[in-house]
Amino acid sequence: MAIRAYDEAKVKRVIEALIAYPDGLWLRKLAQEAKVPTTTLHRYLEGFLAPFVENVGVRNDAGHFFGVRVVRLRPGALKRLREGTPLAQLLKTSEIVDGVDS
Repeated sequence: MAIRAYDEAKVKRVIEALIAYPDGLWLRKLAQEAKVPTTTLHRYLEGFLAPFVENVGVRNDAGHFFGVRVVRLRPGALKRLREGTPLAQLLKTSEIVDGVDS
């Protein structure tokens, strides 16, 4: 299976929406605000954005969300982005940390 690349413009819109709503947005509203398809947003949130976001909602026995799922930036990520840390630098830091943990 081919690895899909992430669209930087879409990622930036998702992050900007999450910064604008620090208390979080439910998944579909976040997709609307960021102008990103819900399936794409879900893939991003479960993929490389996972270290930066918190998901609040109910999960089934398989661990999948059902019903309303609220997504917000983790406090540390929100603080660093508000301080002016470039998104690319934050993502790169995450890659380095993930590499150390492996």
